[in-house]
Amino acid sequence: MPPVTASSSTSTAICSKYLLILLGTIVVLFGYREWVVLNTPITLFYDEAYYLGWAQTPDWGYYSKPPVVAWVIALTTGLFGNAEWAVKLGAPVLYSLTAIILYFSARKLAGDKAGLYSGLIFLLMPLVAFNSLFITTDAPLLFFWALSFYAFLQALENNLWRWWLGAALAGGLGLLSKLTFILLPVTFLMYALFSAQGRQLLLNPRFWIACFLALGCLLPNLYWNYQHDFISFQHVADISHQGSKPISFSRLTEFWGGQLFVFGPVFLVYMLWCGIRRKQRSEHTTLLWGLFWPTFIALSIQALMARANVNWAGPAYVGAALLTGYYLSQLNSKKVLIAGLSVNLLLSMGFYHYVAVTDAIGIERKHGSDPYKRLKGWPEFVGQFQPWFEQYPDHKLASDSRKLLAYFGYYISPQDFKGVALSNDSYIEDHYELKYPLSQSTEDRFLFVTEEDLEQELQKYFSEVTLLTVQELAIYSNFTRHARLYKVSGFRGIPSE
Repeated sequence: MPPVTASSSTSTAICSKYLLILLGTIVVLFGYREWVVLNTPITLFYDEAYYLGWAQTPDWGYYSKPPVVAWVIALTTGLFGNAEWAVKLGAPVLYSLTAIILYFSARKLAGDKAGLYSGLIFLLMPLVAFNSLFITTDAPLLFFWALSFYAFLQALENNLWRWWLGAALAGGLGLLSKLTFILLPVTFLMYALFSAQGRQLLLNPRFWIACFLALGCLLPNLYWNYQHDFISFQHVADISHQGSKPISFSRLTEFWGGQLFVFGPVFLVYMLWCGIRRKQRSEHTTLLWGLFWPTFIALSIQALMARANVNWAGPAYVGAALLTGYYLSQLNSKKVLIAGLSVNLLLSMGFYHYVAVTDAIGIERKHGSDPYKRLKGWPEFVGQFQPWFEQYPDHKLASDSRKLLAYFGYYISPQDFKGVALSNDSYIEDHYELKYPLSQSTEDRFLFVTEEDLEQELQKYFSEVTLLTVQELAIYSNFTRHARLYKVSGFRGIPSE
């Protein structure tokens, strides 16, 4: 018998009440987070401006990521324009939809109360609260992770082709969101390792067909990578730094400590405590622990061996939200639930209103302490260069910096998402160098922005080099943004070493 036949004995009215509570919470949080974006305001992080550039030319792949994040941005900006909130919109929408999917997944496993709790835990998870203000690959990754798992639960119960195909499609789109998705099938292998019913799954040909169909969705991206020397995989290898650092238990400890602020300290400690003290697990919890551990272990090994950002383990917390919701639904008391949600809400509000809080208590914000430091001041700073771009409208934007190309491409008027990249070697470091390198540009005149004094270097590439302006903008008492703008023309070609 499949392990997903648990059903709620509550009436339809009660089912509707739980779902309405979750939907009401989603609407309130969505409105609140959009208000924060508009009124703080939360300007674009340069990765968002970078992805927006990708979205101008939808493709099956990009330098560092599969295509779905660019597709999402192309959809939201196609509907609402290029305003900052529209660029970011896909994130809160996808996280809201993920919470609804988790409601139905947990409801199928343990009833309506577990569904409500799981949805609320996910919505208020600090990682989701933070990422709801920024469009990243995590938003589609977690959405398709949850959707594929829900379709799998349905298929496991009734073995209908439509659910296996649904799981395959969601899985394929998950792979096209972020390659971390490849860890999801390990869930089912781990389930088979610890469950006789799970082992029956491995004998079902429809399960394997679904897995192969999901992998098939990745073929267009693999072909794109083949055309571009597998650049995305080179990038993944580079950022992982595998083998370049000694084993570090301090790095691992730091990664584990950071997970308290990814999922929330109360819920993470409670979930692990429940897992340790319950020696006999149900089929449901065996499956859900399988949804958590593979990703968490893989990223822990990555942290130990090289480097792992705390958010990389995000997909593990889809399983964690379901597990914690399941455990809490078995309690008569709501104290742990209320405590966990309250702590996570306070953490989120502390981040959202950091400026107001520090102003209220008289703390000076500095470069080393402000979580918004990498966003702050870019619209104003780029605006200081606007007069020169208006004076030379026939000159193309160029730079030696991905960050500057992304920010200037978005905030300068008119916007230019195809800025030309100058690189002094053959190693490709970003999408601009891949798609818009200076050596292949048909333009001859450029406005070149850089944070360095590059006049002598630029004279190697161009016959005419004129410094137009040096601009600065004080962001904090201990940090000032600065950049230089050159007018260059007469490209000489890439000098031989």
